[in-house]
Amino acid sequence: SPALPEIPAAELDLTFSFDTIMGFSKFSEPQAEKVQKRASNVMKLTQENEKLKEELRAMTARLEAAERKRQELASRFPKQQQNTTQSSRT
Repeated sequence: SPALPEIPAAELDLTFSFDTIMGFSKFSEPQAEKVQKRASNVMKLTQENEKLKEELRAMTARLEAAERKRQELASRFPKQQQNTTQSSRT
């Protein structure tokens, strides 16, 4: 059988601290602050977006109700006008 190539031993550096792994260093504090501020802005915009969507749904419902009422009145009005026209002819 063919010989398998030699796999070099991994050189593991286990000297990382928890803070290094998580990215907590004095140099990353301003960046972490920017990320936190951006996350806060995104959360505010998401809440505002949901509020606007709810307002839009309410406005759409009112508009649809007004349209149904207009159609109902439009369907009644010609009947009343025809009745008035017919009774004035007699």
